[in-house]
Amino acid sequence: MDCHTGSEYRRYTAVLREDKRNYAITPVKRPRGKVTIEIDGNKGFLQCSVKNLLPLNNGEQYPRYGIWLVNEDIAKKIPVHTGIISISKEGVGESNWPFDADNVKDTGLDIDSFSTLEVRVNTAPNEPGDRVLTGHLELTEVNLPEEPKMEKVSPFGKGLPYYQWWKFYPGYFQDWMYYPIQPISQVCSGNFNNYRTGPVFQGHQLVGLQYDHKGAVRFLVHGVPGRFCLRDQPYGGATGYIYWHPLPGQRYKAGDYGYWLIHIDPTTGEVVFPQKATKPPDCEQCSRSDI
Repeated sequence: MDCHTGSEYRRYTAVLREDKRNYAITPVKRPRGKVTIEIDGNKGFLQCSVKNLLPLNNGEQYPRYGIWLVNEDIAKKIPVHTGIISISKEGVGESNWPFDADNVKDTGLDIDSFSTLEVRVNTAPNEPGDRVLTGHLELTEVNLPEEPKMEKVSPFGKGLPYYQWWKFYPGYFQDWMYYPIQPISQVCSGNFNNYRTGPVFQGHQLVGLQYDHKGAVRFLVHGVPGRFCLRDQPYGGATGYIYWHPLPGQRYKAGDYGYWLIHIDPTTGEVVFPQKATKPPDCEQCSRSDI
């Protein structure tokens, strides 16, 4: 898909890892795969490729391997069947699926609401069985038609009451922010009441002020969105991002969403540590590597 300058473009990828055993083509070659989702305006295109999978055809229509998108919102948990993937005798398969990115398969949800892709054994049309492969979608590229502006936000609700926050986007303060900034689309409303998790959450930045009880500024604060896991902690905390605070409705649980924060003394420009460090888990569900 071409990236047009007149519309917003996004690309997601997911590395698929084995979840349910007994579907490998040989004991030595384990199943795996990769997914790419490209969004150009409201047009989406999904491509999924797998290898080392045991063929299931045997002359029958089912069981067959199906591809499913899954969202993380428990209140609106909707799995979407994106199609069947046929496997060759060598254990290789590929599937392509065009879709409406603003209303995925008439669910009322846009593509940013989905965070996981699964390859399952369909026992009948649109009926998923064993989950063979699974992977988390990661935002890898964004191209915006215009540079979004800075906006005042309240990302933590009533949490961190002596803080004031602004959200900004790539390139806006690139000359003075020393943390590397990655492109991303606008993903949260100004009051953060309807915060978004999943892959679209990654990438934007927060800048804030922490005040004392008299209203005087104590520290400058920078926030990087990330899950509560070691993989999402910037530089493993080596540069000062050692505090993590969850979004409303999230907790200090592996994989939950929040921000990694660093505090800076405004008079000296030095990194300071006014709070006890938050130690994240090294959770397997948040790991990532190429296939």
